[in-house]
Amino acid sequence: MNIADKISKKLKRRIMAAILVLIGISGGFLWYYSKGAEEIQYKTVRAERSDLRSVIQATGTLDAVETVDVGTQISGTVKEIYIDYNSVVKKGQIIAEIDSATQQTDVAQAEANLMAARADLMNSEAVLANAEKSLARTRKLAEKDLIAKADVDTEEKTYLTSKAQVAASRARIAQYQATLDKTKINLGYTRIYSPVDGVVVAKNVEKGQTVAASYQTPSIAEIAKDLSQMQVEVNVDEADIGGVREGQKATFTVDAHPNDPFSGVVTQVRLSPTTTDNVVTYVVIVKVSNNKGLLMPGMTANVSLIVEEREDVIVVPNSAFRFKPADPSANSGQPGAGMTGKQTIAEVKKPAVYMIEKKTPVRIEVERGISDGQNTEIISGLSEGDEVITGIIVPNGEK
Repeated sequence: MNIADKISKKLKRRIMAAILVLIGISGGFLWYYSKGAEEIQYKTVRAERSDLRSVIQATGTLDAVETVDVGTQISGTVKEIYIDYNSVVKKGQIIAEIDSATQQTDVAQAEANLMAARADLMNSEAVLANAEKSLARTRKLAEKDLIAKADVDTEEKTYLTSKAQVAASRARIAQYQATLDKTKINLGYTRIYSPVDGVVVAKNVEKGQTVAASYQTPSIAEIAKDLSQMQVEVNVDEADIGGVREGQKATFTVDAHPNDPFSGVVTQVRLSPTTTDNVVTYVVIVKVSNNKGLLMPGMTANVSLIVEEREDVIVVPNSAFRFKPADPSANSGQPGAGMTGKQTIAEVKKPAVYMIEKKTPVRIEVERGISDGQNTEIISGLSEGDEVITGIIVPNGEK
């Protein structure tokens, strides 16, 4: 055997060895991936019947339905304060008193001025009566040519002057009477009464404090008319306000009673927006019952506005719509088996879930209804008991 034959045999053996190695590696890869595919497990959930609510989550503040701010019409020093926080008051009950010394002096002065004006009127009327008699005598004498015409003119002027004085006196009486009435009203303002039945939720002055009513009415107290009925002022984001209507139901909780849900009804959707840090919200008023007295003004409420409700409908978890399997062409090994073209794009836009058929995810188009954020109503496409894929469990156990 020559050297060339020896080299040829060695080369053939090396080529055969390389081929065997490649076959072994390819087989290993095929075994590994086929085994990996077999180990993929899908997490599934049954479609079931349940009641469902579509809600809008928001926060709000509790307040009395009607709160009256009781103020004082006059300036002065608070002489007495008869109420405190949480005091129950009746309509017409005195709640505070302003020192009335100045007002009493004003009344006395106005009464004196009125008496003087009445006395002046009596004097003016007496002068007028004399002037009227004198004018009558003068005219009779003038008719007999016993006095000159100028004397008659003088008496007529005196009469008219006296008559004007009487009118002026009467006007002064009316003026002083009005002043007296005003001072009496101001004297009455020194005693402050509750305008409604209710509960004092704020006391804004103390005994001895000076209040000034120059430009605005100073507040003495705030009285909630009826705390058995309250309201929640809910701030709803502009993205959600389109789903809110008057008459809708609402539920909420407060931090003071986290395990006690409360319910109410939307009574008003205010059109005026509020903008804070470029976030636009609208105020929604929810009226609630507070017969047990657990709710207090100022509490923060975590509100769920019920947009829609469904009873006994088929539902699946929202995670079923988020699940998307790997490209089918990668699993099946068939070129072109993946979704392509206009038809595929249109189909992808339609809501769909996946079910397992022959160990393979199959896309099922469905018609969706309302959602509560965790589950979604299925109007058509699935039946009760159908199992839909919500995720996968990989070999190491991670979901």
